[in-house]
Amino acid sequence: MIKKIVFLLLVCFTAIGSAQDYEYPVIKDIVTDNAEVFETEAVQILRDKLTNFETETTTQLVVLTVNSLNGQNIEDFANKTFNQNKLGQAKEDNGILILFSSYDREVRIEVGYGLEPYITDIVAKRIIEDTMIPEFKTGAYFTGINKATDQLINFIKNPEALDKFKELIKDRDRKQNRIANIVLSVFGFFFLIAGGFIIYQSVKTALKIFKKFFTAEIGLIFFTINLLVYTLYFCVGFVLLGVVVFGILQKNGFNVKPFLASNTLLLLCVSVGLFVITCTVIAVVNLVVKNKTKLSFSLFKSDYDSFITAIKSIGSTRVGGGSSGSSYSSYSSSGSSSSSSSFSGGGGSSGGGGASGSW
Repeated sequence: MIKKIVFLLLVCFTAIGSAQDYEYPVIKDIVTDNAEVFETEAVQILRDKLTNFETETTTQLVVLTVNSLNGQNIEDFANKTFNQNKLGQAKEDNGILILFSSYDREVRIEVGYGLEPYITDIVAKRIIEDTMIPEFKTGAYFTGINKATDQLINFIKNPEALDKFKELIKDRDRKQNRIANIVLSVFGFFFLIAGGFIIYQSVKTALKIFKKFFTAEIGLIFFTINLLVYTLYFCVGFVLLGVVVFGILQKNGFNVKPFLASNTLLLLCVSVGLFVITCTVIAVVNLVVKNKTKLSFSLFKSDYDSFITAIKSIGSTRVGGGSSGSSYSSYSSSGSSSSSSSFSGGGGSSGGGGASGSW
């Protein structure tokens, strides 16, 4: 046993040490094509465009392609690569990294702190989904990345274009929300009707069982079995109604998830308690006050036919019918580079803003 514990500790320490020693790519060119997915001329065209953009605005828009993420998620990989290379200027934090992984078929736009109010997560997400992914699916990797850089450059240099793009996103989201609301309303209406019907039927039938018990027509054993059956039936209806009610509250800005997480069992217990108490009170009042019936009880007597009928009635009241071998041997520009570069980050950092996508 001690040997197993020591072995597990050694494995853990080794894993922690490996994670700490992991080296992320050192970016030495504004376009670093380690995965070699671009043509030489294409790399130079993209490099010139991004270099000119940095000269005009001081914003560093960097493209990095890698063979593989080596099992890491792209969000962490991009963020740590960004911060290790200090992309963007130190005071402005105006760096953007486009990370492309060929083996993992993932891409991410990582945004520096200073540009997060402009290139928001949703803007980055739309660029990836609407501009990049469609091109990547056809194998046009350079075209997708080149178009994305054109959009980013235009949005940073032209705030009006960015505002129009954000407005288009809002319009699209509003349309999608309307469709989603219609679908949810249909399901909500169905749940509401189904839940109400199930609760009504369970209470109606349970009242008959209570009356039979309080008049000694059935004994305690059969009464208990029936009560459990219709309590479960009632809970199904209660859950359906609860989905509708809490969905409406959530939709109107009330954060009900923490409440449900800690009080679901309590809500069920209270509802079951109210169900039993309500049936008891109604049955007793109906028998004693309305019908002047004397209450009596039996532990073992049972009306077998009534019990079978009650069980069968459940069916009649139901709703409806029935490997990459790649490694990071070098993180400098690939052989496709046609000129030497003295690129280096300006001291910026990123807090994880941006978006990711896969194809």
